[in-house]
Amino acid sequence: MKKSIFLILALLAGALTDMQAQTIKVGDRFYDGFALFTVQEIRMGNIVYMTDALGDRELTLEAWPEQAGKYTLRPSRNADDAPYGTDFGTHIDYVSQPDNKYLIIYGDNDTVARTLYLVQPGDELKAGGLWYSGALVYTANPSEDGSVKMDAMAEGQEMEVVLTPAAADGDWYEVSDGSDEFVNEFEGAAYARRIRREGLDVICFYDEKNRITDVMQATQVWDSQALNVGQWMEMISGSYVTEGGSEVKIWRDRGLYRGKDMNLQPVTFNGMVTGVLDFGTGGPYLTGKVEAVPTPKGLLLTEVKMNEGEPWFERTVSYFELKWTEERSRFDFARYTLLNGNLSRYDKPLLRVMRNAILAAHGYVFQSKDLKEYFEAQPWYTPAKSNASVKLSLLEQLNIALIQAAERAE
Repeated sequence: MKKSIFLILALLAGALTDMQAQTIKVGDRFYDGFALFTVQEIRMGNIVYMTDALGDRELTLEAWPEQAGKYTLRPSRNADDAPYGTDFGTHIDYVSQPDNKYLIIYGDNDTVARTLYLVQPGDELKAGGLWYSGALVYTANPSEDGSVKMDAMAEGQEMEVVLTPAAADGDWYEVSDGSDEFVNEFEGAAYARRIRREGLDVICFYDEKNRITDVMQATQVWDSQALNVGQWMEMISGSYVTEGGSEVKIWRDRGLYRGKDMNLQPVTFNGMVTGVLDFGTGGPYLTGKVEAVPTPKGLLLTEVKMNEGEPWFERTVSYFELKWTEERSRFDFARYTLLNGNLSRYDKPLLRVMRNAILAAHGYVFQSKDLKEYFEAQPWYTPAKSNASVKLSLLEQLNIALIQAAERAE
């Protein structure tokens, strides 16, 4: 059933973004979740007048003379009452983030009465476009009514989610189910947003608290298994040393043990990563199947028993610990890989370290004793003079939001 939405913008949870003043311009369009307002004129340099498409609804804002980005709601030409249950004279903030710009209209006791986001012009989701969700590759199928059906196949089950533009020429979408026989894996999303910046083209799904829950990334690769395996192997690839001091290297398609080739093959089930590596029968150091789990210090390999053609496995008591030896962050992948898959297999303490490693890469100074001790022991970590100097890319902000979504999951 189609979900009704009330679009409210908020800061990406956990991201380090600044609230900066921006200039409202004639032609700017703001969407309140129901109506699209266009700025018609700016009088005397400080009176902003906007109307909806029919001219029936109006908003008039007066800029504060001494503080940029601050406005007061004023009576409009034909408006008898203030909108959104507020009073004329209430204050308004114009907030700017790298990828979000919006107005916050405050009500009584400084509660948020309504948020109107600035609609950026956007291209349509093209027919046949491929979008990777971290598990499946979806194909975009635009409909005559303007909505876009995103379809995928998983273990013989058809998946579908419908994105309906919330405003003309904008990158915001209502999220709803597809046909009754299809499964919507994004059914908890209140709305979705397409963001194109810094070389990324992604569709972010938000819950009712404006928190990112999932991210799709545009791709040219239709093989979801190849993408799943590649993303997981990125998690565990690197240089290590055994407890006995022997060097181990793991790449996406092979490994080395003390300079000798070490066969390894990710074990998948219906295209999904199981978290198990198969080292075969003839390689040095390890043989058979092991579960591979990243740790703050390196990699934990636990021998497992599993039946052919089955996704589950049983851990044994035999395990091997590998220590990370590279002069870069153990979780440096979080800076250049979109973490839209595989996070559910990791426990919350590990996810916490992964999330904060993104900040640590920029020299973020931690107050928590455990994080402070962990990162100060890393050879690549250099504390910044001030956390105010720490700026995250869009990719890093998305990765933090995705890790937080995994931390919230039960």
